[in-house]
Amino acid sequence: MDGLRDLVDAFPQETVAIYRLAKAGRTDEAIAIYRWFLPILELDINPQLVQNIKLAEVMTGIGTEHVRKPRKKLVGEERQRVIRILEEGLANRPTLPDYLNIELATV
Repeated sequence: MDGLRDLVDAFPQETVAIYRLAKAGRTDEAIAIYRWFLPILELDINPQLVQNIKLAEVMTGIGTEHVRKPRKKLVGEERQRVIRILEEGLANRPTLPDYLNIELATV
């Protein structure tokens, strides 16, 4: 299902960590992860966002690049640009703090 995915699907642990850290008031840690994530998230504001998401999923081992018509798999320089962004992100993927066992602030 092309339209039901997002880049957060390719990076679920980082997404949950940002949310939980922010909710717990640990904003500096959440912001650090978000800053790492931002170049990847910006792939979602592009006419080929579905293809970018699919490529990110392949590179993180959770999906395929199959897209429904009229979309086509990324090729050429645009594909290489997206791969460079994803490879840099994966190479610099942050070590996440313990975020699953933290108390969340309630409002």
